[in-house]
Amino acid sequence: MRVSTWRGIGIVVVLLVAGTWLTASAQQRAVPKPKHDEKLSALMLAKLASSQKVVSGLVSEDFAEIRRGAEELNRICEATEWAGHTDQIYAHHRTELKRQSQKLIKLADDRNLDGAAFTYMHSLTTCISCHQYCRDVLKIADDFAPGNKVVPIPVTEDDDRIGQDRPVRR
Repeated sequence: MRVSTWRGIGIVVVLLVAGTWLTASAQQRAVPKPKHDEKLSALMLAKLASSQKVVSGLVSEDFAEIRRGAEELNRICEATEWAGHTDQIYAHHRTELKRQSQKLIKLADDRNLDGAAFTYMHSLTTCISCHQYCRDVLKIADDFAPGNKVVPIPVTEDDDRIGQDRPVRR
């Protein structure tokens, strides 16, 4: 055989070995991503972007930017995908954030920077409290009920009997 043929065979073998090694190392590094509701995640990211607009308006004293961010936040609060849970505390956080976004709109119209800053801080506290509540008190369920992704963890034995007709993942 010619030298060029051996060289060609050698290159093919090296490429096959390298490809196999790269594929195996990529499979070892692949970490399964946790399942989550993509619509809810998109709403949360949109709320974050709206909140950043409000902050940008506050630091630059741009009342139009504060208003735009607050209006977006208000529209997100009205989204039906986000209003899917009946837990009273969760609903309170959702309602409070909507009320704060409406107040931010009014304060931006009134050109009240101190009031808008205070209201923004309150809305931020509401977001943190809601996330803490969801993380510590509520549990995300994959298949509890259609459209119902968040279920309360029972605190008494009586609460545990709710939904006996269907299995509840906890």
